[in-house]
Amino acid sequence: MNCTETLRERVVADYERKTPGSRALFERAVDTLPGGVTGNLRFFPPYPLYMASGQGCRTVDVDGSAYIDSFACNGPLLLGHRHPAVTESVARYAGVGSLVLNPELAIECAEKLKEVIPSAERVRFLNSGTEAVMTAVRYARAYTGKPKVVKFHGQYHGQDDQFLLGLGPDRRAFSAGVPESSQDGTLTLPFGDLQALDHLLATREDIAAVLVDPAMHEGGLWGVTADFLATLRSRTHAAGVVLIFDEVITGFRLALGGAQAWYDITPDLTTLAKALSAGDRLAAVVGRADIMEVTDPRAGPDVPRVFQSGTGNDGTAALAAAVGAMGEYQRLEQAGEYEALAARIEGLEGALVAAFEDHGIPVRVNRIRSLMQCFVTAPGRAGERDAALNKAVLHPLHLALVNEGVLLALPGSDHSFFSFLHDRDACDEIARAVRTVLSKYPFAEAYQERVRDSLPQEADA
Repeated sequence: MNCTETLRERVVADYERKTPGSRALFERAVDTLPGGVTGNLRFFPPYPLYMASGQGCRTVDVDGSAYIDSFACNGPLLLGHRHPAVTESVARYAGVGSLVLNPELAIECAEKLKEVIPSAERVRFLNSGTEAVMTAVRYARAYTGKPKVVKFHGQYHGQDDQFLLGLGPDRRAFSAGVPESSQDGTLTLPFGDLQALDHLLATREDIAAVLVDPAMHEGGLWGVTADFLATLRSRTHAAGVVLIFDEVITGFRLALGGAQAWYDITPDLTTLAKALSAGDRLAAVVGRADIMEVTDPRAGPDVPRVFQSGTGNDGTAALAAAVGAMGEYQRLEQAGEYEALAARIEGLEGALVAAFEDHGIPVRVNRIRSLMQCFVTAPGRAGERDAALNKAVLHPLHLALVNEGVLLALPGSDHSFFSFLHDRDACDEIARAVRTVLSKYPFAEAYQERVRDSLPQEADA
């Protein structure tokens, strides 16, 4: 048995001893839920964790074990679990009913969005980030009368067929069951390649919009600069192309006003979800009034009409959660807590790099404010992502951290999301846990083995 296999076997054995309740629930769940989960991201081998509760930046699993939670249900819990500002707002509107026709609360929530998001001249609510992106693109196509949308390689924009492609360096679909015809309207470009974008804008007259995640989150928080986003803004404006910021992840997280406030670049349309309602089921498309007019039933006969509706788009609990969350984000911004959180995570970044380096494992940490991803790298290639090394070292490390009470990222994923509740003590606990697992298990040996196996073999003398 090689070092990599020994490492994985030891980590998995400790995980299985720690989580018998999760194993039992997994064995029960697979009879009704494919893979025992309600979404593919929630699964990891040998079986996923099943949680019982959460409070602040900590969660408790069905075995009663507590964890520092830096997965945060894939990002929406910027305020942590069960924040009083959110739960009290939901309770305040409990007497309204779960769903009423055109609630005043929807107006209040939209007015708050208009107050804090620079691009939000008008607002429409939806249920998910996928639905928001799909709708924003439809608005752009209707407004411009053009069919094509540009997305960048390495970016994820939800589960609509037209965008489930190009997560890697080519146009391959991300999922089975997606017909090629559904992606005919999507053009793809390398992220950051302004020359390719200029060529596309100069040679085609059928482009309605450019869609961009301003953090390059799926691609590893790699290569985003204010200069690129500013140039993207000026190029699309000059070409009469709608610029859409997909801020499902970055909204409220990089700053109160999202990435557009942080980078001081205002797009034409913005999609929001996740932190908008602190994890409740709510999303929004916000943007320029003239573009959003395409969905206004009062618009004149010369305005294209886009149909957009949904039974649960203005559910009371979700709107109340959003109002409470946004009020708290405003308070935290005024108190300087956005900067304080970024400083704490910067300190954690340094502690993680030092821990890996002390064990002879080069690591790159990409971070934008409270978003972070780590990558194990080969010697002399600190700027490059190595999928084989990450699979051999980093993925079992995340499972090993679970054994120590830290959910830094789901095993198999490198995405870490930190909340305002991740105080200095929590960050110190995470750093100590990383040092513990690097010493407890043969990570250094597995790393060296994998590096040796990847080197070209010398020819026989």
